Amino acid sequence: MSPRVGVCGLGLIGGSLLLGLRDAGLAVRGCDVWPDPRTWCEGHGVPADGSPEATARQVDVLVVCVPPHATAAVVAAALAASPDVVVLDAASVKLPVVDEVARRAGPDAARFLPGHPLAGAERGGHDAADPGLLRGAPWAICPPPVDGDRPLEPLVTVAPVLEALDARLLACEADEHDDALAASSHAPHLVAGASARIAAEPPAGGPLATALSGGALRDVTRVAGAPVGLWGEVLHANAVPTAEILDATAEHLRAAADALRAGDRDRLHALWNAGVAAQDAIQAARWQPLAWQPAELDARWPALLDLGRAGVAVRWPRIVGDRLRVERTVPATR
Repeated sequence: MSPRVGVCGLGLIGGSLLLGLRDAGLAVRGCDVWPDPRTWCEGHGVPADGSPEATARQVDVLVVCVPPHATAAVVAAALAASPDVVVLDAASVKLPVVDEVARRAGPDAARFLPGHPLAGAERGGHDAADPGLLRGAPWAICPPPVDGDRPLEPLVTVAPVLEALDARLLACEADEHDDALAASSHAPHLVAGASARIAAEPPAGGPLATALSGGALRDVTRVAGAPVGLWGEVLHANAVPTAEILDATAEHLRAAADALRAGDRDRLHALWNAGVAAQDAIQAARWQPLAWQPAELDARWPALLDLGRAGVAVRWPRIVGDRLRVERTVPATR
């Protein structure tokens, strides 16, 4: 039987998750401290509560989709409200959340599965919610923040919820997640803003440059319009890894500038072709259809973490005896 699911925080991600799960046929209810999102939720035929504690008492799985600074407090409150609920979060920074939940929740943190869906849009809020936004998205999944042998049971409990969204699961430690997201999301947002300013502002750019802009500038700057409130919080929460990626980006750009000034065609072509190869790798790993094959693993987190570090996603985790049965992605053949 499918678990009853609550979604706490009905913004873009929470609202999209709620609609996607409803459309997949799961029993779902919403939760938000603000009345407008609750009214929106009820307008879509889904009941809504005003506190995470109220929702936690009525569901088997609660997904917390609130801003990172509030996530740990909401997770801990939900865990304390029900001895049976398993809580999954969606915060885009993991290490601060994981550490704070461990402090606040103590042993109850064994029922917390830190997570993060890799999906989004330029607009926020429940009015932008899209039931298909999270379908097929990768989800970073981290072990529960407890000492000793960290349990797999929360992952197995949450699995039917993520399977309803056709999610691909990538296991990682919280710090590994934050380092990876600095490179794949957090720094690129700042690079997008810098590219927009260079094109739009004198002396490098200005009205003529913006009027003559093409698809390259549009694509490179697509995320520059994201709301600063949430993104400022994310960037400050993951400041050091993001700053290191920005430094590495500047080094790559400086190498290209030096090659241009020196007229070094071989060096410039080598830099360009390295970018082509990297783009091919990104497309293959993230945007191409995946092939899956059955696999059987040791029923402990290290086996999943080893796959995640190699960029291997899993789905349909089931514990059978002392083994974990999954389907895993296989490398694309060319």
